[in-house]
Amino acid sequence: MLFGVALAVAGYLAWMNHDATWRSDRPSLDRPAPLSLEAAREAHRLADRRHELRLREAAAPGSFLREMHATLDPKRIAAGKVCLAELADRGQQLFEHEYNFADGLGGGGSATAPGGPFRRVHAGLFGGPETISCPSCHWVGGPNGAGAETDNAFLQGDGDRTGSGDARNAPALVALGVVQALAREMSRDLQKERDDLVREGVRAGAGREARLTTKGVDFGVLRATPKGEIDASGIRGVDADLVVKPFGWKGTAADFADFASEALQVHIGIQSDRLIATGSRELLGDGDDPADPDRDGVRGELGRGPFAAMMAHLALLELPIVEPLIQNRQLPPPAHALLPPTTTSFVDDFQRGRDQFHTLGCAACHVPMLVLESPVVAVEGLPPIDLSREMRRPALTYEPALRGYPVWLFSDLKRHDMGTGNAAQHLQRGVALNEYLTPRLWGVADSAPYLHDGRAPSLDYAIAGHDGEGAAARAAFAALPYEERGPLRVYLMSLRRVPRLVVP
Repeated sequence: MLFGVALAVAGYLAWMNHDATWRSDRPSLDRPAPLSLEAAREAHRLADRRHELRLREAAAPGSFLREMHATLDPKRIAAGKVCLAELADRGQQLFEHEYNFADGLGGGGSATAPGGPFRRVHAGLFGGPETISCPSCHWVGGPNGAGAETDNAFLQGDGDRTGSGDARNAPALVALGVVQALAREMSRDLQKERDDLVREGVRAGAGREARLTTKGVDFGVLRATPKGEIDASGIRGVDADLVVKPFGWKGTAADFADFASEALQVHIGIQSDRLIATGSRELLGDGDDPADPDRDGVRGELGRGPFAAMMAHLALLELPIVEPLIQNRQLPPPAHALLPPTTTSFVDDFQRGRDQFHTLGCAACHVPMLVLESPVVAVEGLPPIDLSREMRRPALTYEPALRGYPVWLFSDLKRHDMGTGNAAQHLQRGVALNEYLTPRLWGVADSAPYLHDGRAPSLDYAIAGHDGEGAAARAAFAALPYEERGPLRVYLMSLRRVPRLVVP
């Protein structure tokens, strides 16, 4: 097992250190301020472009995706011989595109998951599809946002009865590149602690144990025998491989590319070359043609070039607006911070709510801030991206006192037991039925409804839905007099996305 892990780490390091860099003779992805006149012009330009693409698709269905395949060469992209700003723009087009049957929408399915065209209740791992575009479910609170309660999908069901599947609400897709970079650093730290423990045990000829922590997050106890064998029974919130997986409600994907390739399949029926190379027949379909496993007659639905462009778009999405570094008053607030409400009636509520967030126990799992050491993220198919330079604004800001980039995500990127009342019906990639990843609360003011199944219309209902490891915080909040619960709501409602103009 250790040898396999070593190979994986070596592969990751090789990827991070490869020589490809982005072209420097093209403009950077410098976006206008979200509510500026330039941003308004940009929004209107994008709206005109979307309408033009719809007209072209009406005249010649499938023409948009054919053009993307013809112009987006995966080898040139991987070598950095394209403009990142233009690539991300193409990726946004692909994210917003309304896929049709000429593109490979849906599919003939498999023997156990016959074709749709649409079903909100998924048929096993094969999925729906239940929609034609990403923004149809990711829209609440702004572009790439969350889903409404009516956007729920029912995973791994029988294709018919909602009660047969696990209800899942679409999460907001913000700052995915930053989240992946944080998770990679945490995985690196945990695996180094494991390797050091094994070496120490072998050197001493005696069993050793260590508490695994990274960025202040405790992942339990790991034990090693004198022979270098690992006992992972004491670790918590992460798999035995010690790879932090921050994507998906159950924390099942280490990279957002994995999350996206599967989502395209199960929600839209669009099969990427990346997924075809790695996915199971239960997920892809059991067609005889390896290039068309879903048996819809369309081969090469989403090639590696267009998929890489979509990943560039997702990698560069902006940070939400979050509270400043007011825990340490010696530090200036980051550029993307939201200062406490200036209206007199809410200043005290904000401050009291911040204190309640900690004293009630919310911050034990929803850790307000983690420090990112390096802003460089590695995404498969792309040269490394420096997020501090290239992501949309609000972006990462270096804080010398922290020797890194504060990321106010309000999560520990760890799985927790949420009790039998929240347990899933179906096992997902080996994660326990009652375990879920701590949701990131940045932007929570703009992402209702809440919880993994969207059953909570308000923050009070979301807190009431906590069980298992969240039961103590739920009870502490419930014990407050009704009039004393307002400050926590005010504090959470300050965690917003930056307002921006959107033209349909």
